[in-house]
Amino acid sequence: MKRRTSLKLLAAIGALGLTSSAVLAEDFPTRPITVVLPYTAGGATDTLARVIAAPLGTVLGQPVVIENKPGAGGAVGAEFVARSKPDGYTILFHTATVSVYPTTQPDLDFDFREDFAPITLATKAPFVIAVNASLPVNTLQEFLEYARAHPGELNHGSPGTGTSTHLTAELFKQKTGIDLLHVPYGGSSAVLTATRSGEIDFMVDTYLGIQGAVKSGDVKALAVGTKTRQAFNPDIPTLEEQGVTGLELAAWFAFSAPKGTPPEIIDQLNAAIIEAMKDPQVKKTVEAQGEVVGTTPEELRQRIAEEVDIWAAVAKQAGIK
Repeated sequence: MKRRTSLKLLAAIGALGLTSSAVLAEDFPTRPITVVLPYTAGGATDTLARVIAAPLGTVLGQPVVIENKPGAGGAVGAEFVARSKPDGYTILFHTATVSVYPTTQPDLDFDFREDFAPITLATKAPFVIAVNASLPVNTLQEFLEYARAHPGELNHGSPGTGTSTHLTAELFKQKTGIDLLHVPYGGSSAVLTATRSGEIDFMVDTYLGIQGAVKSGDVKALAVGTKTRQAFNPDIPTLEEQGVTGLELAAWFAFSAPKGTPPEIIDQLNAAIIEAMKDPQVKKTVEAQGEVVGTTPEELRQRIAEEVDIWAAVAKQAGIK
């Protein structure tokens, strides 16, 4: 009799747990949501996060607060969210850099693939291949021919060894068979300054980061890393149309929550973010450097897993440790 009562009690507790989860999701959110940005305030990623936060708060019916937690290439903020309560009230706005962590920071106290619940890949910003204006090339093919004729004589800059733009440049070099010397700098603006002056021959960055130098003629934008031309500058041809096929070079921006966040809340956040991305101001901001995407949680999970493998292979071939 006691055993039968115990079994009934366990079943009741289990049902209560399920009910509590459903009720939590049904009531969510009842207070402000914090979006942790693992980078400093004032940058392009910070601007994008804040532009999205306003309409997202409207859709959710609660304020959305951006909290900057920079450090270790974004790992400080990411770890903070990974250790936060999985209730949907603390989420991470992150870049594709999370796919690089297992390769460049293998000793981190968290594994993004295991400690996060993906919400959605919100936007994509294709990288642009750019060169110093004095280089005697005007097309991507001319640059490739010139680089192959001068192996090891040209250089390329990045914000630092193992950063996403560094690995992107290495991937491009490996796919096209060119040999460029890598020179790490302290940030993207330093790389652009070096490219404008001729100290650097080649660089990879989003269009938002280099548009001023392109418009002034200090650097030449040779290709955009997507299969179609982009609204931000339709005059820049794609890699595909210039003979470099099967290669996409793009940064992306996404939302993820701590592992264990109820699926119902993940779905609510996914739907709310995708709806917020339809806001005219958000679209205007995004299209200045790329395009609105909006994926399912599983699609983001797969993207991260695939890119972890890609960057590990690129780093190994390039000898990056």
